[in-house]
Amino acid sequence: MAPVPSPSRPARGRLRRGVLRWGRRPALAVTLLAVAVAVSVAHGQPSPADRASGVSVPVRTDTPVPPQIGSVVLVAGSGVFRFNTDTRRQVVLPLPPRVAALQIWNVTGLNVVLGRLPYRSPSSRPAEDRPGEWSPAGEPPATAAWIVRVGHPPVPLGRTETVTPSVDGRAVWLVNAGVATRVALRHDQPRVTVRLPKASRLVADTPSGLIVTTGTVLTREEAAAHPTATPTGTPTSPGGSATATATTRPAGPTGQPTPTTSPTPTGTPLATILVRRGLPPRLLAEAQALAAFDDVVLVRRADERLGVFTLRSASKLPRWLPNLSAVEVTGPASIDYDGATFAVLARVNEHVRLMVGPVNATTEAEINVVALEGGPPGPDATPPAFTASGRVLAVRPDGKVVYYLPGNRSGVLLGADLPPAAAVIEG
Repeated sequence: MAPVPSPSRPARGRLRRGVLRWGRRPALAVTLLAVAVAVSVAHGQPSPADRASGVSVPVRTDTPVPPQIGSVVLVAGSGVFRFNTDTRRQVVLPLPPRVAALQIWNVTGLNVVLGRLPYRSPSSRPAEDRPGEWSPAGEPPATAAWIVRVGHPPVPLGRTETVTPSVDGRAVWLVNAGVATRVALRHDQPRVTVRLPKASRLVADTPSGLIVTTGTVLTREEAAAHPTATPTGTPTSPGGSATATATTRPAGPTGQPTPTTSPTPTGTPLATILVRRGLPPRLLAEAQALAAFDDVVLVRRADERLGVFTLRSASKLPRWLPNLSAVEVTGPASIDYDGATFAVLARVNEHVRLMVGPVNATTEAEINVVALEGGPPGPDATPPAFTASGRVLAVRPDGKVVYYLPGNRSGVLLGADLPPAAAVIEG
């Protein structure tokens, strides 16, 4: 077969000019952009028109040696475990029989667990014969709190819907039927009770008083399904009282309540309220409180915009943080031990994210968006937890624990030998 002659120089020039003219056509750019969007959407990523803002941070899964950060305490299965990341050994923290652990707090070196009490079967002894252990037949299981220590029986603190560490670290606040009770951990102190506004949720204890919140922020899907939904009622003016109705969920392991959403609007106005014994509740912001530490409070508006205000500042109005357009803030959240950094759970489509940044952030570039992954977002996520050194611990939907230093360009997993966790704190 005779060789195919190559195009002459004039023919090659005409071909090159034709390709360049075709490449400059708008139709080509549109076609290539459509292909890129289709590939991106097929892989579950946001489209270029709705790009995730902030600084994207991957989580490394290929580290040869997991980070050694001392002990962490995990809620895994229905139990509580202390895991030493240096020796890779774990020990069980004992709970009462048939109690399922839900969340864990570290309060001045003591581990406090919120546990779900079992149902009382029809053949069991009356509830009064087993105080603090059984839920009345036909009612949802109640929850209670205990101090748990290795080698010691659990110390009951009482029935409660949630646990909130006191600002001085010597007690915890337990909530039942709208009444918050301060219960001492180490010393025989008198109990203090404070009535909370109707259907509010306790977020934190601060030097200025108790921070409580009302209302529910709808997810974007729920907001789209109920475009005409508006809160009923109006939060009170500063110095007044506030009442509302809302669904609640037990607090997360660092003291912040897990925000809940409902398939239908609750009609509850968003409000952050300061409650002090002997004084009327005072409205602080028309936004939902997610976390608080010392005098710093992190809130979320109905449009998911995060804001921060300081209780002891001259202006109590929130300062709104940069908006990350493609990142949906879901909560719960935490603030570190110096009040300078926040960490809050979020999502991009069906991908779980962790937003971490300074409370005084002014640009998107100051906020890191850590790719937790591990499956779609779950309804019962627990808050990220800060360590004493300012690192963040967060649980992925698959139970793996992510360890992240704010500002770093990647996070790491604590190791595949940890039991799948539902909650984690520094031990």
